Amino acid sequence: MNKPKHSAGRGYRHALHRRVTWTLLAVLFISWGGPAANAFWQSLSSSNFGAAKADTMPQGGAPAGSLSGTNVTVSWAAATTAGGHAVAGYTVARYSAPSGGTKVAAGGGCTGTVSGLGCIEQSVPDGTWYYTITPIISLWTGAESARSAGISIDTTPPTVSVASISPTPNAAGFNNTSPVTVNLSAVDNPGGSGVATIKYTIDGGSTVTVNAATAAVNVSGEGTHTVSYFASDVAGNTSTPKTQTVKIDTIAPDRPSISAPAWVNNANKSNVLVTGTAEAGASVTLTVTDAGGTNSASQTVTANGSGAWSTSGLSLANLNDGTISYSAVAKDAAGNTSQPTTVALSKDTLAPTVSSITMANGKSSGVADKGDTLTIVFSSDMDAHTLCSAWDSTSATHSATGTVSISAANDTLTLTSGGSCLVPAFGSVLLNGDYNSNASQARTFSAPITWTQSTGTLVITLNDNGTNGSKGGGVPSSLPVYTPPADAADIAGNPLTGTFTAGIASGF
Repeated sequence: MNKPKHSAGRGYRHALHRRVTWTLLAVLFISWGGPAANAFWQSLSSSNFGAAKADTMPQGGAPAGSLSGTNVTVSWAAATTAGGHAVAGYTVARYSAPSGGTKVAAGGGCTGTVSGLGCIEQSVPDGTWYYTITPIISLWTGAESARSAGISIDTTPPTVSVASISPTPNAAGFNNTSPVTVNLSAVDNPGGSGVATIKYTIDGGSTVTVNAATAAVNVSGEGTHTVSYFASDVAGNTSTPKTQTVKIDTIAPDRPSISAPAWVNNANKSNVLVTGTAEAGASVTLTVTDAGGTNSASQTVTANGSGAWSTSGLSLANLNDGTISYSAVAKDAAGNTSQPTTVALSKDTLAPTVSSITMANGKSSGVADKGDTLTIVFSSDMDAHTLCSAWDSTSATHSATGTVSISAANDTLTLTSGGSCLVPAFGSVLLNGDYNSNASQARTFSAPITWTQSTGTLVITLNDNGTNGSKGGGVPSSLPVYTPPADAADIAGNPLTGTFTAGIASGF
């Protein structure tokens, strides 16, 4: 009677053994597959735990994406297993290339496992991104989907600059030819949407749009011009406007003026001051040459804001005496050069001297009386003004009437009163003869004085027999000595200095 009961107990134990076995097998397969497995075991019946079959995780379809600002909306179709079971969720990732590259887990609203069929990733960085989805059921992960079409995000404006200016301006920023081409070049950021346009204006005029990453801007006309420009990329980002100044001057400056000393002499030859006017700010190159161009000296100076210029320390010591030519050329800031201005003047560094001093008798021999003459001949053209303040050096002859005295102490002839000529106008002559024997009183004469510029001859004529003093007689011929006045000089300005003794004896 106990057999049936015993038989039933054995059947129960047998069924339980089978269920445990299948459960262990299922656990074994699950463990084998691991979290990334796309195949798993599924129970066929809740009442029969030993009945199970294999199922497969799907590969999701490629998602779609749309852009709003820097937010990307990712959407995809639902995925089901091979056995028709719904996927529990999805993970979203993106790549920077359509193939290969590094996988980046999506953030924002797409972080982790997304249970729906779409999400929004906020603040996506610049670049072109390709999205994927991967379906998930519990611990089981499907294959990653194909990548979406690229979604480009660009919030960085392009950069634009002046690549070159042709012709290249000089150091002062000027061009002396027209037109001038300003070459602009724009570059977008790496991974950006690309340069779409460059826009520019010239002197605030109409805007010119160039649908390219480079633009050649032609600027013409005299004066200072301003090129304003900026670039935009395909995403609509616009660079900060910039400007480029273009200075064009193709007009040569006027000839400079020259004001130089009439003579270069021994006193100023090492520092000749030459002045003039030119275009304000222009550089002036002055070149001075002697006759035949044997020697020359040059100096470059800059005209001030008023256009005045002057040399400093200009030495013409190496130039030969004679005619010297001054030539000045002005160059403006743009490099335009004027026509030269030339002035021919003179150089004379030879000091004057006295070639002869002659006393001549006009009445009684050996006596200073009416008609006697004293003639002084200078070796070069003297500046007559330095001998008589009322005379000039341009007139052929000059004359004056004054009073001549012969001193009692040493018989020195001087001009004590020269009429229009200041005293002492002509210096003094030591007669070296006893023409006044009075030991205390000078003997005086009325005397006309004449000057001949071409021969450098000064003649003093005694106009009467003289008064005062003591009239000497029978004075022998002698060698008179001439001492010129302190300011005596030739027409070049070289001073007549020292004393001069006659080479031939003579007398009144």
